[in-house]
Amino acid sequence: MLQLPLTSVFLLVVIGSILNVVCGPVEIDESGLTKKSYSGYKLLRTSPLTESKMAEALMLSLDGKHGVHFWTFPKAHQTTDILASPRLYPHVKSLLEELGVEHDIVHEDIDQLIQQENADAAAAAEILPVSRQLAAHRMDWRTYHRYNDIYGYCQYLTQSKRASATGATVTMETIGKTTENRDIVLLKVSKGNGAPKPAIWIDGGMHAREWISPATVTYILDTLVSNPQKSQEMLDEFDWYIIPVINVDGYEYTHTNDRFWRKTRSRTASFLGCRGVDPNRNWDYQWGGAGTSNDPCSEIYRGPNAFSEPETKSVSNAILARRDQIKMYLTFHSYSQMLILPWGYAKTRPIDYSDLYSLGLKGKQALEKTYGTQYRLGTAPDLLYSAAGGSDDWAKGGAGIKYSYTFELRDTGRFGFSLPANQIVPTGEETFNSVKALALGLRDTMKGQGIGTQQNSKLPNRPNYPSRYPILPKPGIVSAKSLTETDDTLTELGSNYIEETQSILI
Repeated sequence: MLQLPLTSVFLLVVIGSILNVVCGPVEIDESGLTKKSYSGYKLLRTSPLTESKMAEALMLSLDGKHGVHFWTFPKAHQTTDILASPRLYPHVKSLLEELGVEHDIVHEDIDQLIQQENADAAAAAEILPVSRQLAAHRMDWRTYHRYNDIYGYCQYLTQSKRASATGATVTMETIGKTTENRDIVLLKVSKGNGAPKPAIWIDGGMHAREWISPATVTYILDTLVSNPQKSQEMLDEFDWYIIPVINVDGYEYTHTNDRFWRKTRSRTASFLGCRGVDPNRNWDYQWGGAGTSNDPCSEIYRGPNAFSEPETKSVSNAILARRDQIKMYLTFHSYSQMLILPWGYAKTRPIDYSDLYSLGLKGKQALEKTYGTQYRLGTAPDLLYSAAGGSDDWAKGGAGIKYSYTFELRDTGRFGFSLPANQIVPTGEETFNSVKALALGLRDTMKGQGIGTQQNSKLPNRPNYPSRYPILPKPGIVSAKSLTETDDTLTELGSNYIEETQSILI
């Protein structure tokens, strides 16, 4: 095993500073006036990092450096995916050589992947007026769609008889506006006489570049309202609240300007002009802890305060208004093929972890049974790293929703965020089966506890999760010694170093 001397660690800190100062600002163009080219960008995959110091050094040296993006974050004993511009690839290569880390080139030119992922979109738009004159919406789930198409489809569901096959009613409301004044819409799918049932919440599109997330959420929505053979039991037992796209501004920006943009589009205090906040570090539960950054140029920038973003604030308000009814929270991200449980903010588990795991296992097994796609089940710190301020932690710890899960959808890195559109339908099918298994498992659990799910059943009072699971001291500031085992001197690098090196893209 390679042993990094302390002098090498500090040398890497210097290299990272040089990359940031010399190369960083040159790469910045977040004005939205030009479309970013990824021509010549290389996607690298390192060999498994043999010790934690390597992961720390990579994180410290490259996070927030413009022209370099972590697609998976560094962790000891795992590989790391890094996207590097032609200009910075030599610097990244030198850094890896200094660390003694080998790497392969997964894609020589990521722009070729971008051109292929949604290749049929133009053709679909051309044939749509002829082939779908009566459809009144453009969604087809064989291409990735712009937000106007998704919004139009949601409107169509409320105005048509699309849901008549299942007897469901679809309503839509605008729960807030984005920074750029776009609507954030929430749909409710219900069946019966209007009396409330226990509900399941679904949201997608929190991270802009994860196109498979809104595509999968809308696929689930469409199956729910139009396929009684698959969805009847789900509608009989639960109401469904669904937000197809939370980060609407960012999602649109990935279509028009920067395919791999991640954050919101709000302005920050950055003197370099860096924009946006990571919306999945912005929720008000253990906000500001591990796996977040106070650097506005970082892709895991947590924002100036919790719920600083209109997107996260609007969605949290909508959840709180219905928290007595909502019994399960499901949020959809990519990529990694994981089903993630709370807590994400630290390597600790809720007292009812076994309940969440047992139910999650049913969802995992149903998904894997569909096409054989293999998923992992566990907490973010167990599978990856700690990440504070996430929506799943807030749903459980802040809103008091017992069952809270994050889906990390396909794939495991062959295509990453550029998953080809021909995988939308199989991803949607297997994920719908997982959601169905989770829902029916929840129904059985509630009935086993003597809690009815029929529309005339009295809903139980909301359990007081914040008091049952007290908010612990922020875990983000941990001792450097606990990460490096022996090098007490690294403590001098400070708490920001530790926070920046415990990061994950969820």
